[in-house]
Amino acid sequence: MKHWLITISQLFPSREFFEMSIVKRNQRKVLASVLVESTVGVDLAKGKDTSITVTVDKADASRAEGIMDEFDFFKAAMDSDLAQLKKFSHIEDKLEYKAKAIENHQYLDYLRRYQAQGTNHQNMVLAWVVIWLVDLGHWKTAFDFVPLLMTQNQRLPGRFSTQDWPTFLIDQLYDEGAKHLSQGRDAVEHSQVINLFTQFIHLLDTHQWRLSELIGGKLYAMAAKLEQSVFNLGNAYTYGTKATALNDKAGVKKMVREIAKTIGKDTDL
Repeated sequence: MKHWLITISQLFPSREFFEMSIVKRNQRKVLASVLVESTVGVDLAKGKDTSITVTVDKADASRAEGIMDEFDFFKAAMDSDLAQLKKFSHIEDKLEYKAKAIENHQYLDYLRRYQAQGTNHQNMVLAWVVIWLVDLGHWKTAFDFVPLLMTQNQRLPGRFSTQDWPTFLIDQLYDEGAKHLSQGRDAVEHSQVINLFTQFIHLLDTHQWRLSELIGGKLYAMAAKLEQSVFNLGNAYTYGTKATALNDKAGVKKMVREIAKTIGKDTDL
């Protein structure tokens, strides 16, 4: 006769498992009752509008109610996740939890519905998910939501010292670039970090978001250093010149002068 050894953890899943399972079951109930394919032309920034039935028909009122019910549900899920994260002391554990929460709670599906509906209200779920995507290194997905954050003037959570999304993202990008730059040319090339800077700079140019001279100089200075590290001297010169134009103390003057001499460019630096 075979004997089986079963641990307590196998018989009884963790509290975290049960909490996520409950959230997912509740999601199915909420999403089944929410009409997510229609745009509602009301401002929901201040919560549910009890006067909506006066100005729109019953169908639109029902849709508006459903949209805010869905937001309230995902906000509750996010509040629960933020509380759970406080229980972890190691960054690795926090990152693992964030990745699982984004997947298990279907936050990205919700945010894409929110975006497609054209709804506009302060949305802490949107803000936190973008922050988590950056933490996890999912930059491209995070960038997809940045125009929405900016257009709707979404606020960063109060615990952050800046309320400016471009500044927040540039600070994080700078640290990412510096990390790979310190590891040498191969690390920069393999990480594709230069592509992240290129994509973000394209967003800035497309949407004409304003930056402080200090933050703008910081962005372009790191872009210049990364390009120079892989011998893309033309790009390095362009970014370095722009960094210095924005902030004379961006720290790349000497590099720009040396590159200009190498590639035969004139410079006043």
